[in-house]
Amino acid sequence: MTAVSDASTSGQSFAMGSTSPPPVAAERLLGNLPSAVFALDRERRLVFANPAAESLFNSSSHLLLGRPLEELVGPHATVLDIVRQVAEQGSGISDYGVQLGLVRGESVTVDLHVAPIAEEPGRVVVVLHPCSAARRLDQHRVQAGSARSVASLAQTLAHEVKNPLSGIRGAAQLLEPGVGEEDRPLVRLICDETDRICALVDRMEAFAEGRPIERRPVNIHEVLEHVRMVAQAGFARAHRIIEQYDPSLPPVEGDRDQLIQLFLNLVKNAAEAAPAEGGRITLTTNYQHGLRISLGNTRERQELPITVDVRDNGPGVTPEIVDHLFEPFVTTKPKGSGLGLALVAKLAGDHGGVVSYLPAETGTIFRVRLPASRHPRQTRPNGSRR
Repeated sequence: MTAVSDASTSGQSFAMGSTSPPPVAAERLLGNLPSAVFALDRERRLVFANPAAESLFNSSSHLLLGRPLEELVGPHATVLDIVRQVAEQGSGISDYGVQLGLVRGESVTVDLHVAPIAEEPGRVVVVLHPCSAARRLDQHRVQAGSARSVASLAQTLAHEVKNPLSGIRGAAQLLEPGVGEEDRPLVRLICDETDRICALVDRMEAFAEGRPIERRPVNIHEVLEHVRMVAQAGFARAHRIIEQYDPSLPPVEGDRDQLIQLFLNLVKNAAEAAPAEGGRITLTTNYQHGLRISLGNTRERQELPITVDVRDNGPGVTPEIVDHLFEPFVTTKPKGSGLGLALVAKLAGDHGGVVSYLPAETGTIFRVRLPASRHPRQTRPNGSRR
């Protein structure tokens, strides 16, 4: 890459009395960027990669150079098409909020910029700027607003709909003994449908703002083990559940029962998405520094290092609903209410955390990030691997 090699040899010493700042080597500048920067030759092989690109592809520059980009990203990655267009047309292209699939099975959200290298026709430089954290925080705000809307709607329905439905059901039961045998299925249908609507309102009432949760140190592995046992005894009995836990994880600050409800919803969602034969659900925990969110309107920021991934090997989520997954009444299931993931988002928010969707080459990943306990207690982490 001529532009880089020329700049890297331009670090001459100053003339005495010079007031101009010294030139900075291009590699040093690129090496300090948080964005992944790499250059490709005519065959789309890497000829330069900065440290952020090494981190993105989980490989050293020595091993990356000379490798085709196709070996590092998913076969249908948007970046491949854009690189081809830039190389052919000779003009730069930018795209924002792009889902970049990596061959190791992960996916990241990036702002993508590809530009031709004027001095070397056919070669391009690619800049990938991570934007997933910002998007997660935006989604978190939307989720919180949606939860409040559902709570308000539930309170209205409980008064305006649920009470009249009880009267309708009671009237149908009084009529049942006096109708003919051929009409009794219709009476039972009225009762069943009123029960179904009342159950839906009851589920929505879970979004109502109650008293603040009593936070205390909770061993997240004990929570996940309880969820696993419930799932394999019932709705996930035909699936394999794999546990990949970090045994040194500190306790979470939260409510054990609500955390069980949160992850039970996610595991049930994964079980319904996984194939009937060969279905797999993977539960992964680890400790990740970096993501901090503001607490209300204060300047205090809380770190969310406890990370739990729930992954399935199902068909994935259709692109048209990805941005609305955690909104109430959004579902792809024929008989789904669309409240499961919305409740997950509310429970995560109640604990000061966030939940996000991460597409993968196979299946989907739902990632929950939670705060660590400020007053850890002595617990025995469950670090088993199944």
